[in-house]
Amino acid sequence: MKNLYLLTIMLCLLLAACVQPGKYIGAKYPKTKTVDVYHYATEVKRYYKVIGRLVNRKYLDKEIEHVMVMDAKRIGGDAVILLGVDSTVTGKPNRVAADVLKYGE
Repeated sequence: MKNLYLLTIMLCLLLAACVQPGKYIGAKYPKTKTVDVYHYATEVKRYYKVIGRLVNRKYLDKEIEHVMVMDAKRIGGDAVILLGVDSTVTGKPNRVAADVLKYGE
């Protein structure tokens, strides 16, 4: 039983190590603590500017939002607009793109 427990922990650590930060092009700011998630630009009710574009591998639907938020926090974004999986946006059908936003005053 102890071996199964250790094997499970090692497998989880291995999978966590495989998640790599996405490709990002744009400005970087100090890390943020919270990131809002939007699916359309019309949902954003605050003044903002797009500071860059983030592209990640396609994960499970539940995971992609979490991965994009973690990357946006690292970049210093206040929000992301998930653009979706689309080879016309990313150039590859297994990639997800998002615009990273910074709120203004």
